[in-house]
Amino acid sequence: MESSNNDNNDKNEEIKVKFNKAKQIERENIFFPVKEEGSEKVYRIEGLLSHVTPENKTTNGNLCEGVAIVVTHPHPMLGGSYRNNVVLGVVDYISTYLQIPTLCFNFRGVGKSEGKGSWLGSSERLDTIAAVDYLLSTKKLSTPVKHVIIVGYSYGSVIGSSIADTHDSIKAFSSISYPFGPLTLMLLGSLLKYALNSPKPKLFLTGDSDNFTSVSTFKKRMSEFKHSSNLETKIFDGDVDHFYGGNERNLAKEISKWIIKVSLDFDNQN
Repeated sequence: MESSNNDNNDKNEEIKVKFNKAKQIERENIFFPVKEEGSEKVYRIEGLLSHVTPENKTTNGNLCEGVAIVVTHPHPMLGGSYRNNVVLGVVDYISTYLQIPTLCFNFRGVGKSEGKGSWLGSSERLDTIAAVDYLLSTKKLSTPVKHVIIVGYSYGSVIGSSIADTHDSIKAFSSISYPFGPLTLMLLGSLLKYALNSPKPKLFLTGDSDNFTSVSTFKKRMSEFKHSSNLETKIFDGDVDHFYGGNERNLAKEISKWIIKVSLDFDNQN
């Protein structure tokens, strides 16, 4: 599969890095708490924490040091969960080759996560913020997490991009196949402004045959971003649809290269 790059600035230089495979990945089913908005009710959210212990690392120890990734899944009301080919493909590649911690999780009401989901994203936004807080506080990792990048897929990209500016430790976000179609905008249009106005580094990716957003609509939306100097885009060629069947590795590798590039500046940010 070939891909076309439609970046909006000249800063996007090709990252050339050799990805070494970790000797072993630690994967642990975990739970973290999230508080119900407007009440004292606390739900347990089910997640999958993946990381590499120091003795199993094969990368430069300073590569993306202190960086961790939260990955969000498609719409829970439409059968979405973290047990998804794109979510797990991204998690597995980043954990294996970047060898930095990843956390994917089920929004409330999905799998073993308690509570009930929402159509309009209010509950899922709180779940994602709670996932970030978990990574920043957990003692399960050998290196403390200082910086978090959100990688969202489909509905998860709407949620992830909408909470990026709520937390100082969230340094960047990536949106895989953000659904810009009319139905999504009717339900979730109020959340689009957060992505359009965020000054943080961001990477938006889509396929040339996405089922919900045409290439022309994708390009039009990209032109509306306020901070275009921090925006990078990628359109995958070769009849790539919304579900990326067989293209998960290329997708994850593209995101990984971007993560390396943007993380170089994290320690210099306020």
